[in-house]
Amino acid sequence: MSLCVLIPARNEAIGIGGTITSLLEAGLAASDIYVIDDGSTDGTGDIALGMGANVLRNEKNLGKATAVRKATTHFSLEQRYDFLSLMDADTRVNSVYFEKIGETFQRNPDAGLVFGKVKNYAHNWITAYRCLCYAYGQWVFKDSQSRWHVVTVAPGCSSTYRTTAFAKLEWSKDTITEDMDCTIQFNRKKLGKVLYQKDAIVYTQDPQTLRDYIRQIYRWDTGTWQVGRKHRMWQGVSPIDWEFKLLMGEGILFSLLFMLLPLWMYLWKGAGYAIPIDMAVLFIASLVCAVTEGRPDAAMYAPLAILLRLTDCAVFLYSFVETVVLGRRIHGWFAVKRYSESQ
Repeated sequence: MSLCVLIPARNEAIGIGGTITSLLEAGLAASDIYVIDDGSTDGTGDIALGMGANVLRNEKNLGKATAVRKATTHFSLEQRYDFLSLMDADTRVNSVYFEKIGETFQRNPDAGLVFGKVKNYAHNWITAYRCLCYAYGQWVFKDSQSRWHVVTVAPGCSSTYRTTAFAKLEWSKDTITEDMDCTIQFNRKKLGKVLYQKDAIVYTQDPQTLRDYIRQIYRWDTGTWQVGRKHRMWQGVSPIDWEFKLLMGEGILFSLLFMLLPLWMYLWKGAGYAIPIDMAVLFIASLVCAVTEGRPDAAMYAPLAILLRLTDCAVFLYSFVETVVLGRRIHGWFAVKRYSESQ
């Protein structure tokens, strides 16, 4: 089985070295690592080149979608390899990542895309909350979606494609969440099963500041609405369309109820019990996350999680109004600030 890794990167000097090191420690040869330096001004490409990776530089920033397609064509990756892993420039993989991904493809010859489990690094109350979000999402959704073949998004930081399927993907700029767009294309074009492998673990960097956190979830939410509109998932009747409608419909309903809780409390005093009940459920989930994920900070910062839940709801509804109700076309890349692991 021949496999390569492609890393789109722009001004990623802080983390690109650690990413390449983790790939080498997981058994990948440097000659099978490809970096597309998309107009960096901080020496990202030089660092990758110095570590033995193959580097293609864009003089100007072209954007992730265009950069990925340019690199795969330039290096003839679809013709030279059986599998292609896309990674973010802040991604670290566990030592058995490629072994577990390979085993999943071998057991499932009809699989076209396999993705791993996402974890993050502990830094502060925001990353503690994001740890809980990842854990909850993977406990509740990813495994069951994989079994029922209704995965709505394979994370861009942990996705490996069969190159025969990858070659049929369209990399366009009409959404700002390329990973979800590609995942839905797999379903629409019948390119193979999309499967979750929980033992293939990647570690990613999450925002440290509330401002960057809001920018990131705004991009994710907006991109999700864009993909739903692009692929007409509101009108569709396939299982994955119903999964999308269920998830987004539940998101709208919960966000409205949560944001309007003061009104419910004014109209009905019994609504006030929703707050301690919700906080109790959140705290229990945080304790489970702390134990199962080895992240005591998830429990330690649990009292602050309610603030970020409120933020999530507000941004989700704002994105819905902008993208769906008002029909605004948003194509900015809301990049968050990187930081060293020692910070």
